[in-house]
Amino acid sequence: MRWSRIGVFLTAAALPAYVLRGHLLGRLPFTGLEVVLGLTVLAFIVESALQRRMPRLDTPFSVIVAVLLLATVIGVVASPDHQEALGIAKAYIVEPMVLFFIAVNVLRSSWDWERVVYGLYVSGLVVAVSQAVAVAGALANHTLNLNVAPPVPSWLWTNNNFGGIFLDPLVGLALGLALFGGVRHRNLHWAALVLLGLGDVLTLSRGSWLALVVLAIVAAALHPRRRVLLAVCLAALVVAVILPPVRHRISNELNPNSPANSLVARARLWHATVDLIGAHPFTGSGLAGFQTAITPYRKQVHDTATQTHVYPDQLELDFWVELGVLGFVALLGFLVELVRYLVPVLRAGPRAHPWAVALSLAWVGILVHGLLDSPYWKNDLAAEWWILAALVTVAVVPASKHLQFPRRKPASP
Repeated sequence: MRWSRIGVFLTAAALPAYVLRGHLLGRLPFTGLEVVLGLTVLAFIVESALQRRMPRLDTPFSVIVAVLLLATVIGVVASPDHQEALGIAKAYIVEPMVLFFIAVNVLRSSWDWERVVYGLYVSGLVVAVSQAVAVAGALANHTLNLNVAPPVPSWLWTNNNFGGIFLDPLVGLALGLALFGGVRHRNLHWAALVLLGLGDVLTLSRGSWLALVVLAIVAAALHPRRRVLLAVCLAALVVAVILPPVRHRISNELNPNSPANSLVARARLWHATVDLIGAHPFTGSGLAGFQTAITPYRKQVHDTATQTHVYPDQLELDFWVELGVLGFVALLGFLVELVRYLVPVLRAGPRAHPWAVALSLAWVGILVHGLLDSPYWKNDLAAEWWILAALVTVAVVPASKHLQFPRRKPASP
């Protein structure tokens, strides 16, 4: 399955290519990312046929995938815009899941896993460098204003949080693999940690800053020299908060009257979203229906914010409004499976299972930022999500099934 493995690597490296868009035969839309994924699917089909190999479909997440697909069908039916809903279902749900199953079938060794991570690093570097260039340009033109939305590379996205959400799990991966090893080229992971971490900081996303702090604390707590590393984390945090730009950006969130405060607007949006879910608990708003459905509920809570929200910007609420209660249940089931396999391996010893540490940190980054924003509903984010799920399946699940915990000796009378 050599070409399929290469395809998975190239797909991981091409996640930002979703911004390259075109139309097949003038009608069917496609992206650069879909082209690379399509070639990967073709390679997998051909190699599987030549080797007469049936694809493996039994994974810890297979039942959850089935539930999500059923919820997607319901979401499309309930959507006020069926065409838009079908496009979202294709790009955010079906295609990333196909990538997940291909990766599970072709990634065999730790070297395969590491090469896929290198592919993710390539995507992350595109994002990090683009963000650094955007910030440098704003500084050079004296247009950087921390009281408004920070500068972003407009060819990639229009919101600085998008870059931070994408980079958070990659920083977690790099941190875990650099700190705990289990890889061939450890120095490359240290280099990736520095470059991606700097790019993440330069997104100026407060959600990403929070995720980075939590990642550092969790990684330090898992390390044998935890006291020293926790002290270093505390010192770095104090220094960071003292810096005027950081202090100013954080203080805005503590002042509800500040024009740069985003928590007040988010709280009102979440309140309105809960009211929407209460009125439509089974279907939510339907795929691609949130912008239309949320308007009357925002008026009820006196939300006068002018920005248009495609999603509620909170992980659990996002899944519920898009995919209904089945989507919410599937998300909870997915998270339970992550905990079920990652936590026992971590308890067995981070040094013995560094991939479990790295992947745990990646998911911590996603979930922490997911408290304040939407870490899934975007082409690159959905693909990143399912690549990480595939790495958990091939790198952690087998280890968890062969764990032998030492028996506790009975207490002496």
